[in-house]
Amino acid sequence: MDLRFRVISPSQRIYIVFPGQGYFLYDQFVTQGRIFPELPALDLLPGKPIEQQPDLEKRVARSRRIANWYASKKEGDRPSRILSDYHVRRTRAFSQVMGVLTGFFGRAKRGDLVIVPPASVFERVLIGELLDDPTEFDLTTVPDFWDNEKVPSRKARWLAYPLRGELSLDLQQRFPSPNAFRELDRQARAEIYSLAYGSYSIEDSFTSKFDVTSADFSVRDDYHLQQFFNVVAAISQQIEAKRANDLATTSLNAKSLDEIIDLLTNDAYVPGLSVNINSPGSLVLSCAKVVPLVAAGVLALSVLDADDTWKAVAQGSVVIQNSETPDPNNKCNAQVSAEVLEQLKLMGIERWKELCKKALQLLTSTGLNGKSKANKK
Repeated sequence: MDLRFRVISPSQRIYIVFPGQGYFLYDQFVTQGRIFPELPALDLLPGKPIEQQPDLEKRVARSRRIANWYASKKEGDRPSRILSDYHVRRTRAFSQVMGVLTGFFGRAKRGDLVIVPPASVFERVLIGELLDDPTEFDLTTVPDFWDNEKVPSRKARWLAYPLRGELSLDLQQRFPSPNAFRELDRQARAEIYSLAYGSYSIEDSFTSKFDVTSADFSVRDDYHLQQFFNVVAAISQQIEAKRANDLATTSLNAKSLDEIIDLLTNDAYVPGLSVNINSPGSLVLSCAKVVPLVAAGVLALSVLDADDTWKAVAQGSVVIQNSETPDPNNKCNAQVSAEVLEQLKLMGIERWKELCKKALQLLTSTGLNGKSKANKK
């Protein structure tokens, strides 16, 4: 089984990056898998931090003159390439450009996320992860606008492409700004993490996204869904309570699923549920406990043959990995992996078969599936 959740470092940042004035670089960002400023012929020195680049202000002044010349359809003489020909005027606009440059090649680190808005609510927002460090920039060209002029760029892996109009209004309202490269505040990051990774943990917060591929979602489906998640939450509470008191966990096989749910007495284990009302849509579970990530793992196993899975768990032959966070020493990986298996052992074979039946019904009627995936070998 592959848990497929991302463990996010608290130091990770998210930046909103505008693709040029009038969004004219948007298509280039998509096709090149890169982001870059409107600064051709900047001639930054590879490997040097942005604050150590020689004559940086003059390089920026020259680059802006060259960019404006191309924008004017090459009206007038080609701008000089000699830095001493440029005198810097530290206007507000110039300071903003310097800030953008520092964002691209100073503040944004490898692993940070970037959001690139499109011009229209009917077009797709780019959400990606930076693949290089600020001083490891590559040079690219944009012949459609700047002939063969070299532009320093950062590599990005695009992770999600939601329509701008489908984002929350709160997030959309953060896009307009005179600053073409700025950090997204913490209050708005959860929505981006969910879109980029689906399932993730960050500090003491755990989230899993479940897709629903069917346009129909009945009251019965909702009941089975709530029952599935609440059973996992209740067993998670029992596991942690027994572990905290150094007691052996006891089988819950003699209890019905609803009786197991009755054991859920601590609200800390009850995940918050947000629903994308667009159908087909998605469900997002969030909690201060690992319940959402464990639920995704249990769901992945439950759609396989119940007897075969039970035997594999009993024999210790279930192999669990996390391709999104492959660190074998990661504590969150170890905790979720162990608890997924302990959930099955605690509920017993009869309750496990019952839970599998409900999961298959949900899969058939709604297409419910999470990021975690499992298969038999």
